[in-house]
Amino acid sequence: MQRRTLQVTTNSFEITALPRQPYLHFDEINPPSLTKNRNYEIINRLVTDNARTFNPRPIYDGRKNLFCKGEIKSETVCSILLYRTFRSDVSIKRVGMINPQDVMKLTRPRVRGDNAELNAMSLNLLQLIVRQAPNLRHRFPADARSFYVDTGSLSLENGLSAWRGFFQSVRPTMGRLIINIDVSHAMVYTPGDLIDTMLDALGFSPKGPLKHRRNVRELQDLDRAKLLRLRAFLKGVQVVVSLTPNMRPRPIADLVLQAGLQEFDKDGERLTIQRHFETKYNVPVRHPSIVGVRIGKTAVIPAEFCRIVPGQVYRKKVSPDAQKEFLGFATQRPEIRLAAIEKAVRDGDFDYATSDFMRDAGMNVGMRPIVINGELIPPPPIKYGGSQMNVPPNGAWNVVGKRFLRPGTLTNWGVVVYDQRANQQQVHNFIRTMVGNMRKLAVPLDQPPIQAGNMSNPEDVSAEMHKMRAHAIQGRALGEPQFILIFLPKDAAEVRRVVKHWGDCKRKIITQCVRATKWEKINDQYCNNVALKINARVGGTNSSIDVPQVNALLKETMVIGADVGHPGPGSNNRPSVTGLVATVDPDVSIITSAASVQRPRLEIIQDLQPMIAVSTNMTSDGYARNPLPPRNILFYRDGVSEGEYAQVVEQEIPLIKDAFKASGLPENIWPKLLFIVVGKSRHHVRFFPRRPEEGDRKSGNCPPGLLVDKEITNPHYEDFYLQSHGGLLGTSRPSHYIILLNETQLNKAQIQTVSFHLCHTYASATRSVSIPAPKICSRLEFHCEDGASLSDTASNVTGGTAEFDLDHWKRVFKVSRLAKANYFL
Repeated sequence: MQRRTLQVTTNSFEITALPRQPYLHFDEINPPSLTKNRNYEIINRLVTDNARTFNPRPIYDGRKNLFCKGEIKSETVCSILLYRTFRSDVSIKRVGMINPQDVMKLTRPRVRGDNAELNAMSLNLLQLIVRQAPNLRHRFPADARSFYVDTGSLSLENGLSAWRGFFQSVRPTMGRLIINIDVSHAMVYTPGDLIDTMLDALGFSPKGPLKHRRNVRELQDLDRAKLLRLRAFLKGVQVVVSLTPNMRPRPIADLVLQAGLQEFDKDGERLTIQRHFETKYNVPVRHPSIVGVRIGKTAVIPAEFCRIVPGQVYRKKVSPDAQKEFLGFATQRPEIRLAAIEKAVRDGDFDYATSDFMRDAGMNVGMRPIVINGELIPPPPIKYGGSQMNVPPNGAWNVVGKRFLRPGTLTNWGVVVYDQRANQQQVHNFIRTMVGNMRKLAVPLDQPPIQAGNMSNPEDVSAEMHKMRAHAIQGRALGEPQFILIFLPKDAAEVRRVVKHWGDCKRKIITQCVRATKWEKINDQYCNNVALKINARVGGTNSSIDVPQVNALLKETMVIGADVGHPGPGSNNRPSVTGLVATVDPDVSIITSAASVQRPRLEIIQDLQPMIAVSTNMTSDGYARNPLPPRNILFYRDGVSEGEYAQVVEQEIPLIKDAFKASGLPENIWPKLLFIVVGKSRHHVRFFPRRPEEGDRKSGNCPPGLLVDKEITNPHYEDFYLQSHGGLLGTSRPSHYIILLNETQLNKAQIQTVSFHLCHTYASATRSVSIPAPKICSRLEFHCEDGASLSDTASNVTGGTAEFDLDHWKRVFKVSRLAKANYFL
């Protein structure tokens, strides 16, 4: 089938006029400061006190880069006065100039001799010109990519609120520059009274209409666990003191129990904080016994006088319930999202027409989103046992009435029920239904032994698993159980972790968990979804794509996916986990895997060479079905930002070649490498149907298979956008593919087609997915014995400043013994 053209709207706006005059670049600013806020204060005072020198107003990024128009000496020294007490000489030193020609170079392919640093600084200048006015107006840092407002906000009742705002970023494309604008959402510390936020954060506030009946006494005599939790939540949050209206916002340095009763010496007299405030400000301290805050090194302030400054984004981990509520708030249908963006541009929320910075630069922005021509790639037919099916337009199908392409063999299995509320008859009904569905899918299955489990502590959980293993073996000549089905209550993360570690890393036994609120419905769809995972894990093949040209390519091709998962924000003593999966059969169903740990937030995969060697068995007995190495390797690398492309080319690609070399293969038969960075979460490009009938009937999104490879793509790399999945809720996010190396004979159209077709091969899904390869980086806690201590919350609460010990993590990180059994599904 041929591709067909589909015109779509994108959330990008053309910059119709660019800077016409050069900007001087200063990046040596003294004295240096440790915080952005202080930097802005110094530069603002510098510009205000020396308005004749700095005219028009300079552009500053809050760190070390300052851009000015006009004639300013290459080295300028000015004196400033802050807060009536802080006087300093500020010097700035010019390091370069950005000309209009330098900006235009961003819109053409790079050539030898281009100055990469100048290109990056030219783009940085444009970002700052565009962002300064709206960010400063909404009290966000001048270089922030997003700003948020409290209009239509939602209280999450945990000390946080959900706010809406907008993201904007200048993007170079071939022949022009555009601004990518998107609706953005953030959790922020609920502004206002600090006591209310403390009560919410600790769960002490009544919900709903009774919320006003707060009990402040709950904040007296906090136990150690609650104090540590509250400290981790509030440390660094900016507050103002209501008694001193001219006081600038200050960060909370620590919490102080019974703050009003703390004593200090003043003028030879011993005073309490309560008496000091009542004497100095002539106000009563109503809650002297509750927790207060320390500002700076010594200033203790009762919480009742503190107010949280609006707009402070929260970047740490939250509870699953809060995350669910936030995602519900952030979910918007595509037509609503596009309308909000267009209205914000039209109503001047971005100040494009009124910004002094934009006017001084001579920049203009079009008021209408860009309309582009995309293409729809036809989906591949899917082959099952004895039948073939065409994928519906929404990219989803089901396995009712079908048989697995190659059923696995499952002769010995068992069940452990940890959900103590589970009805015994319901459990039997579910198992009977699942066995029946497996048989319909061509997997012969007998009824298993069932055992009740005790989930009171991790040791009991592990003991119950050993007991079930012995039960499954006893009286049978079938050996170890291949698989154990686990019934869990709704919230049982720790039990699941113990079960997975036991099966994955200790006993080499496949485990599949089913959770309360999911399995009780006992419907065929849920049972079939479980069956998909089980069959793939016991060596079966559920289905395959059925396109002769693509199948011929995959017959001599290995597909590899790799990613790095990082610890949550604020967590510095957990490692990043690296994961890699590799296909070893033409149906892309037999997958090996490897995982490791490395220093936190390091994006380049340090152990890539041994991971490839282990997962592909290049150094051992190799491919059971083909003794020769693959002719091609399609390597899909997730999670890399644009600024890291060069590092990936310089460091990761050589590690892959080192794995080829270490395998002992002659260089003339090394696989040809196609290395593609593919990402979903690191960009904000969205596509919207021009007419409702051209989108999905239910979700309103563009149909699966939408390809955009012109008009908004990068002039410096070969790239394309592919929206391969059907939208369920909200606005679908396309994946962005950047081809960094292509040694194969595949052209761009072939790469696009095979990438889309591979999105139909994920074993546990009966729908096209968003990227071609599965990911395993979210399973760190399953690989470690003491998984509970790996939570982001545990790391944050301790306020851990201990030095990161990679050797320790290498020791406790256990490699899965099911690396060839799709354990990550």
